[in-house]
Amino acid sequence: MAGRPPLRFLLAGVGLVLALWFLRHALAPFFIALVVAYLLDPLVARLETRLGRPWAVALVLFLAVGVVVAALWLFLPWLADQIQRFIANLPAWQQALSAKTGPWLAEHPWAAAKAKAAASGLDPAALLAGLKRTGFGLLGFVLGLLELILVPLILYFLLMEGRVMLGAAESLVPPRLRPRADRMMSAIHARLGGYIRGQLAVAVVMSLLQWLVFALLGVPYAALLGIIAGFSTFIPYSPYLTALPPALVLAYLEGGRGGRLLLIALVFIAVQKVEALYLTPVWVGRASKLHPLEVLLALVVFGTWFGILGLAFAVPLMVVAKVVWEDLLADYQTSPWFTKDASGA
Repeated sequence: MAGRPPLRFLLAGVGLVLALWFLRHALAPFFIALVVAYLLDPLVARLETRLGRPWAVALVLFLAVGVVVAALWLFLPWLADQIQRFIANLPAWQQALSAKTGPWLAEHPWAAAKAKAAASGLDPAALLAGLKRTGFGLLGFVLGLLELILVPLILYFLLMEGRVMLGAAESLVPPRLRPRADRMMSAIHARLGGYIRGQLAVAVVMSLLQWLVFALLGVPYAALLGIIAGFSTFIPYSPYLTALPPALVLAYLEGGRGGRLLLIALVFIAVQKVEALYLTPVWVGRASKLHPLEVLLALVVFGTWFGILGLAFAVPLMVVAKVVWEDLLADYQTSPWFTKDASGA
């Protein structure tokens, strides 16, 4: 048929998809750079009219690198101090945990064996050994450093030549399909840009809110747990796993009882409801136009396919999938087969 692509083109497309699948973890720097490019491109576009594209990109990258370096200069010493304090407190917390649970564990040997195995994971030496066994050694450090170097380089080319790359990709689309492709790409661009900027704002606000709440409730490491809770919102619903259990455990080890732990949990849930009922729907939901069930579906599907990276990029990928689906659905609903009445007219 004239409207069907030649078989060799279909095979080439399938081969490209398979290559992206097998290289999905190696492509992480490209995904990260693409996200940052969405954040910086509006500023580059504003400066371009006055400075030209090259100078606008150079200035924006210089400012972005300066902000990152300043943040690291301020944040890393504090983070190192928090980690050192945490490791130094581990023996005392182990003793406190043993004193609180010792009598009950003495009556239940099977639980005691499991608790001993879990407590051994808190040993800093054992933790480092486990990280090395999972690849966090010299090779992991080199690969991580390489990714850090690649992200700014990829970001530079995306900001400088992103439009040229999109034009080259558009030239591969048959002329009769280009209006549809342009419409879909415009929708994807608008939704993704709004989602990324909105989600970053939500993460910052939630970090400050959770930090304040944990500090008022006397939870140890309130600032660190608040930042973890805030930026975990990039993976929807994950703060309930990344921040709440550590907060409850630390409060318990510091002498918290049932009533205080319940209060911490209830206040944490209340703050999360502020994010779920207002911040995300208003700042993110209007841009992404995703239903909560679609977000859950994206987490399950892309998390299963791509692991942690899939969870982090589940919503953006679902935005792309929904734009494509909406266009195909509109095409289906206007097709003669769909609009034909019962008499066949």
